[in-house]
Parts: sequence; C-alpha cells; structure tokens
Amino acid sequence: MAKKNKHRLLKLTFLSILGYHSGKYVLSHPNLLTSIQQSFKETIESIRQFSRATANLKKSTENLQQTISDSQPTLNAIQKDVDHFQYKLQPRLDRIEQLTQDINNQLDSVGNEKTNK
Repeated sequence: MAKKNKHRLLKLTFLSILGYHSGKYVLSHPNLLTSIQQSFKETIESIRQFSRATANLKKSTENLQQTISDSQPTLNAIQKDVDHFQYKLQPRLDRIEQLTQDINNQLDSVGNEKTNK
C-alpha cells in the first residue's frame, strides 16, 4: 500500500510541475493564446461557411432536379420531332446514296473503257 501512495504522490508531483511550467510558458507568451484564439475563431467561421455552402448545394441540387423534371416534356417533344424528321429524310438519303453509287459505277465504266482502248 505504501507503493501505491508513493506512485500517487510521484504522479501528483510530476503533474503539478508540468502544470506550473505550462502555465508559466503560456503566461509569458501571450501571442500563443492570441494565435490559439484566432485559430479557433477561424475554424468556427470555416465550419459556418461550409455549412452554408452545403445548404446552398442542397438547394441548387433540388432546383436542378426540378428543372430537369420540368424540361422532360420539351425534350420528349424534340426527340419525337427528330425521329419524325429522320423518318421523312431517310428515303431521300437512300435515293442520294443510290444516285452516288450509279455515278460511281458510270465513272468506273468510263475509266475502264479508256484503259481498254
């Protein structure tokens, strides 16, 4: 039991000396307290700014989702018009492709006739 009291006394002495020197250091360096206080204030302000930015992001995301939902009928109408245009245009494109192929065949036949002569 004497050992436990001895260790307690040793711990108390050590902590007291450590506390005394820490307090002496802090009191002799007032800039340290000011810088800690300033850092704490800056941290609090950063947390507030982050909180506001998070709230703004959430609101903007909700607005974007609403806008996308609102624009869906317009996008569907545009897609329908594009499909209709493509349906109307496809026979013309097929005809142009056929004419191009005919012209190429005629050019090839003219080129073959010249090389044979």
